Amino acid sequence: MHIFFKIVLVFCSILLSTSSLYAQGTPTTSSPIDSLILVEEEEGIQEKEKIDRVTLEENIKKAQTYTIALNRINQRVNDFMDTASIDKAIPSAERYLEVVGRRLENQDVKINIRYLNALENWLNYIVSDLNEADGKITRRVDELFSARLKVDSIKQDEIMRISFRDTTLLPEYQLTLSNLNTNLLRVDSTLNARRLLVAGYRSKVSSLLINLNLLEEKILSQKRVLERALFEKETNYIWEPREFPSTERLIFIFRDSFRFNLNITRNYINKHPFISITLLLSIFLLTYWVKKYLISIQAEKDFSALILKRFKYVNRYPFLSSVLVILAIAPFFFPNPPISFFAFILILKVSISGVLLRKRVGSDSMKIWWILFALFLISVASNLYWEVAYQERWHLLAFNLLGIYLGWKLIYLEKEKEEALPQYIPLVAKIYIAFCFIAILANVLGRFSLGKMIGITATLSLMHAVPLIIFIAIIKELIYLRVEVGRSNESGFTSVIDFYNIQKRVNRIASYLAVFIWGYFFLESLGILETILFGVEQFLIKPRSIMNASFTFGQIGIFILILYIAVFLANVVAYISSLRDQQTGNLRGKKLGSTVLLIRLALLITGFLIAAAASGISLDKIAIILGAFSLGISFGLQTIVNNLVSGVILAFEKPIQIGDTVQVGNVEGIVKDIGIRASKIKNWDGAEVIIPNGDLLAQSLTNWTLSDKQRRVELIIGVSYNADMDQVTQLIQKQLEVEGILNSPPSRVLLQTFADNSVNFRVLFWVEDIDVWITIRDRVMRGIFKSFKEHGVEIPFPQRDLHVKSFPGLIQEKVFKADD
Repeated sequence: MHIFFKIVLVFCSILLSTSSLYAQGTPTTSSPIDSLILVEEEEGIQEKEKIDRVTLEENIKKAQTYTIALNRINQRVNDFMDTASIDKAIPSAERYLEVVGRRLENQDVKINIRYLNALENWLNYIVSDLNEADGKITRRVDELFSARLKVDSIKQDEIMRISFRDTTLLPEYQLTLSNLNTNLLRVDSTLNARRLLVAGYRSKVSSLLINLNLLEEKILSQKRVLERALFEKETNYIWEPREFPSTERLIFIFRDSFRFNLNITRNYINKHPFISITLLLSIFLLTYWVKKYLISIQAEKDFSALILKRFKYVNRYPFLSSVLVILAIAPFFFPNPPISFFAFILILKVSISGVLLRKRVGSDSMKIWWILFALFLISVASNLYWEVAYQERWHLLAFNLLGIYLGWKLIYLEKEKEEALPQYIPLVAKIYIAFCFIAILANVLGRFSLGKMIGITATLSLMHAVPLIIFIAIIKELIYLRVEVGRSNESGFTSVIDFYNIQKRVNRIASYLAVFIWGYFFLESLGILETILFGVEQFLIKPRSIMNASFTFGQIGIFILILYIAVFLANVVAYISSLRDQQTGNLRGKKLGSTVLLIRLALLITGFLIAAAASGISLDKIAIILGAFSLGISFGLQTIVNNLVSGVILAFEKPIQIGDTVQVGNVEGIVKDIGIRASKIKNWDGAEVIIPNGDLLAQSLTNWTLSDKQRRVELIIGVSYNADMDQVTQLIQKQLEVEGILNSPPSRVLLQTFADNSVNFRVLFWVEDIDVWITIRDRVMRGIFKSFKEHGVEIPFPQRDLHVKSFPGLIQEKVFKADD
């Protein structure tokens, strides 16, 4: 019984094990194969976790996945970080901290504001490089930290604790697990080494940033001290005795300052290679463009000599003119340029200006220029000194006195026509004299730094004004060159009126740009540019309110600026379109004409919307403005709105175009402009008549050139009753064969009426261009009159016979001699 019971138990166990192997087609954790695997138990592992361990097949899949993941992690970890820029930024920062820190600690040397500004500018670029390096380090730290998390996740997986009861089973799988453990150890070791390396870089960069921040606070503190002491007495009065160090010390200051500023300028240009290369390419492209158009004028224009005579610079010096234009705007493309870079650009511009003026002004003016140029170079060098050099005191006094004399000479020579000095030179010279006088006064009263700053700024500003004046002239010449080349008539040239009109239109915007550039350099030379910009910024962004409306002056300024740009662009489009319409001649279909009105309206509306959006004006406020505008329409703006709407109708229907010959009421002339509210018609007397657009639609409008420019001419010619009518017809018909009279429609000579004193003929003929019909009529009438004279045809004129029926009395006449 006992044996039977054992047999039943064995049989049941076999059945149970077999059913468990094939149930649902997947093995369970208690399969015989999985029982070959041993897993090292961790302390505290729960019983449920032991039961839920994955199967052998899943372990194989997991080992494959982990192997691939480790390979990828190993590849990322072994990718070395780009440390070239970091290794370059760290020594530069360390050298800066060492040199500048030692120099700021030296109490025997008095550093000026210019040097502190240069140090601050240089410091900004070093901090920028370190921040860029810190960004790279941060990205690398994040990458290594992510790899660390993945490696730790793999290390904690139970697959890394698997072993086999029988090592002869599944050798490939055992090899995979062995390689997985080996890769894990190698990756873990490499990852730790990389993390230590990056941590070292981060520690060094962080330390440098902290020290640089402390040094920056020290520089700013010294700047504030020097700025407060700028108007205070810092040395003796000019009449008090005091000994300065020898001038040999001044030579050393110049040498050190030159090296220091040269290093700053070189590093700054190397920091922005893309901008430098772009500006160089712009110079060559502009030169190519100028030469191409000059060659085009010489080859295609019959009046090329007259056209080229109007150019003063671009014709003779196309390359130097291009260089001057690009250099004038170059500093605005470079972010936060140092003063030494400004000085480098300014030396180039002033040198080029001297070459451009060499054949432009008289000999006496050129002599003064070279003296001023030498004074300018000395001022540039002195302006870059990093140390206060009291040895310059007498030199600066002499230079300021010389500057006053030279300024007076410029004012005097401007009156001499043969000197041909550029415009605005007398005004600039007067400002220069005033600054030189203030510099002398400050120097005499012991304000050496203030006097030096004002005197040097005066010289630099005077010499900078000259290239900017030439810059304005070159801009006007470039625009005129483009307009002249764009004319379709190859033998024509822009009239003198058009030439001066172009000069007038371009001069204002170019002058604004030149004044802005000059002011930017002027404030930078005084060292107060950043202070003024900060003050202006605070003034513009300060919140203000009127009743319940809040605003800032910055918003108002942006709104006005964008609207001004929109109006300027609209006017430019109108002017350019008028020039284009002049080029099209008789091709009315190719004229822009009233279409320009739509473009101008689109520009103004777009400008208004952009200005509103940029200034932060909400849509509900715009709706209030429009509501107020509609209320104003109902109270008295109907006429203005009528004219505005009529202008839009004129733009779409195009009953008139710019250049058309029209007649509105008693006004007849040529359409010069189709505006938003009114249009201009220039009558035959030369007066420009302003006609509201509403009147153009309300009154009878005669357009002589709507379809074409042909016009019929009518003549009434009377001859004597004794004349041969057939002969008269032939003589008149012969005179209608002159050039300018169309053959189709044919000319007609018709006998019109039998008048009191003559037989009147009606002569009809067509001319191709209405602009010349008066000239052709004059030619025909002169020919008819001459032909009638030659053939004895009489043209009668009214005669009066006086018959006296009675006389009131005898008149006694006494004839006197001539002598009496």
